[in-house]
Amino acid sequence: MFNKKSVDIAVLGAGPVGLTAAHILADRGMDFTLLERAASPHAHSYALALHPDTLELLDTLGVIAPVLKHALRLRRSTIFDQANKQRAIINYSELSGKYPFLAVIPQSQLETILVESLARKGHKPMWNHRARCITPSAEGVHFTVDHLLEGSTGYAISHTEQEIEKVYEYQTNYMIAADGYESMARKAAGIAFPEIKSSLDYAVFEFETNTRLLTEMRMMVDHDKTHIYWPLGNGRCRFSFQMPPNFAQKHSFNKDHGMVDNQAQESSELSNEHLDHLLRTYAPWFIGSSQDVKWRVMVHFEKHLAESFGHERIWLAGDAAHMAAPAGILSMNVGMLEGADLAEKLSIDTDHDGRQFRLNAYNLDRVTEWRRLFDVDQNIVGEGKAAEWLLRHRSSIIGNIPASGQTYTEILEQLKLHETVAA
Repeated sequence: MFNKKSVDIAVLGAGPVGLTAAHILADRGMDFTLLERAASPHAHSYALALHPDTLELLDTLGVIAPVLKHALRLRRSTIFDQANKQRAIINYSELSGKYPFLAVIPQSQLETILVESLARKGHKPMWNHRARCITPSAEGVHFTVDHLLEGSTGYAISHTEQEIEKVYEYQTNYMIAADGYESMARKAAGIAFPEIKSSLDYAVFEFETNTRLLTEMRMMVDHDKTHIYWPLGNGRCRFSFQMPPNFAQKHSFNKDHGMVDNQAQESSELSNEHLDHLLRTYAPWFIGSSQDVKWRVMVHFEKHLAESFGHERIWLAGDAAHMAAPAGILSMNVGMLEGADLAEKLSIDTDHDGRQFRLNAYNLDRVTEWRRLFDVDQNIVGEGKAAEWLLRHRSSIIGNIPASGQTYTEILEQLKLHETVAA
């Protein structure tokens, strides 16, 4: 059965980026729909912390209280070398903003808060709705939406199959593509998504331990590799160890909606024995138990940047436009700011010319910001021995710093670094 629908703005993807855009659109009283292929928020994912700038954004959306209620606050990050020597400290408590800390919160919890608060504003995601056959034109975007039904088969390991219950034909004036790194909307708009730096493979472990955990994010730089530690609260922590190339499968970047990665459970590279070896080698300061592993996964991270953040009626935010290294949690945090900015610009004007003018400015701002965060032009310089060491390892550190915007500039100053501006 086909049903025809029209809407001013269609948002694809109900992750943190799409949900943030939806909040802005709801607050502005805009005509929009939020479509998500999955049946619910993520059960697990790789993003786990919010930057100070993102917390200020969530404050404007009216959701900061429940976020901070469930978050662990970290007021510093440290950088260590391969000899276990501390090389730098990032002190978030010295920042000038309203929220001078990192807020560690599972993406699943963040999404739940955003969904519940969006419902109080009179909107909710259309779960199990898959967009396809996206066709942009000068007048708008036409696309097909499948309303999916889910059911589990009787296998020993639960296997979910999806069937199409209904098919809708949509016409929208503008589309906000927050539909992930394999974005169908980006492909339909014909926007190139080149890899701008070498890919990275990680072995990721979350486990509960019997010792008091360090309340800081830590980067361990081992020559050309960067290993990462995050405390999660309640005796849990996450370690991400950078592995040799070709360790993980390319498709492993898919953010899972389930709690168990069955392939990972059987992998020798992700065994408890290998975890203990990695801890002894790269985190000798960690003295707790590591047997109670809650989650383990191989992850293949590629560094991509869209050549443009939009074209005519389709505009990108989040993973649809960029992929970054995991330590800085940049794609989600900057993506949420992008989603808000994009929704704001579409809310100011209702005529096409006015919107297009603002969207072109959005594109220029976003491309410039990401070239800066990726250090594409290597405009970061510094003086002194500490800065010299950091710059010698710039490929492992720049792009892994958990900050953006003005916070990023302040943190560079703490590290005795600064950005030069080309004439």
